[in-house]
Amino acid sequence: MLTTNWQADVVIYEIFLFMPVYSIVLWAIWFMRPRKAAFKTHYYTLVLSQGAADFLTVTIFITQMLPRYFNIGNSLVWWLDQYGASSFYVNSGPQMFILRSIGLFLITMQRYATICRPHGRLSHILSVTPSYTLILVHWLLSLSLHMPAVLICHAKFENAQSFFVITSEDHKRTSATIVICTFVLCGVSTLFMYSCIIRMLCSVKRTSVMTATAWQSRQNRYQEARLCIHVFFLALMSAATFSYYVFQAIYSNELGVGDVLLSDFSEKSKNSNLQQEGLRALRLWYPLVSGNLSFINPLMLLLLNRDIQKCFVNFCSGKSMDHTSSILAMTRTL
Repeated sequence: MLTTNWQADVVIYEIFLFMPVYSIVLWAIWFMRPRKAAFKTHYYTLVLSQGAADFLTVTIFITQMLPRYFNIGNSLVWWLDQYGASSFYVNSGPQMFILRSIGLFLITMQRYATICRPHGRLSHILSVTPSYTLILVHWLLSLSLHMPAVLICHAKFENAQSFFVITSEDHKRTSATIVICTFVLCGVSTLFMYSCIIRMLCSVKRTSVMTATAWQSRQNRYQEARLCIHVFFLALMSAATFSYYVFQAIYSNELGVGDVLLSDFSEKSKNSNLQQEGLRALRLWYPLVSGNLSFINPLMLLLLNRDIQKCFVNFCSGKSMDHTSSILAMTRTL
């Protein structure tokens, strides 16, 4: 084993397996944006923004795992605690989950506007919104939502070996409330928009007689709807991550301790000590559960997005991206 627990080992293997692939996928999208109109849409803008959030999440994991499991940078991280390192780490988990939940909601909203309301007001607003504005909305909205929890955070590291974080009850409750409310609102909105997309596709499929223009319109909607499958799997993984957050919040609340472990909590019984160790063991699942929300993204993009498949295959085979652009253009015209 690389570390003292198998969950961290799995995360390390997934980082080495998926993140290089993710880098190639995001680079291909960025490279193709000025060369192919399909990659200029806000769907790919939000995929890039979500990719940046995933890479930031994984980077935070790495900076936590290096001192905790490999004794790399212990002194530096411990010294940075006087500048709020522990507060940063204890807020990074819910903050990154909110950021990715908002990203998932925005991607679903873009799919809904494209498929169900192509000539509606929402579609018009998105069409005239610059890409950088949409990215700023994604990040600033997420940061502002969790800001109340950040402002009341008073945290510290347990010690210079485990780097588990001790935080207050007020911060734990505020952060959990924000996470739950954000996910519920985004989740209900996502379910509504997906139901509308499914109804739209079913109604189009039932149409037996149509003109050539209507047939082409139906094919375009099917092609756009294919991209929704990628978002659907992200929504499932987001729901699993949310369930973990809720379970951890309920469990820690029953113990009456902080977000992770309160080492100076007065031990009144052997059972109390076992409960605290159980909370510590539960917390070790966080990188695996939250990390899979990031690792599944490049896998779904490669399996379900034909344009990205072509870019990835041509990149791995050594073909130029300009050649890829011409192939995509020919495919679209067929």
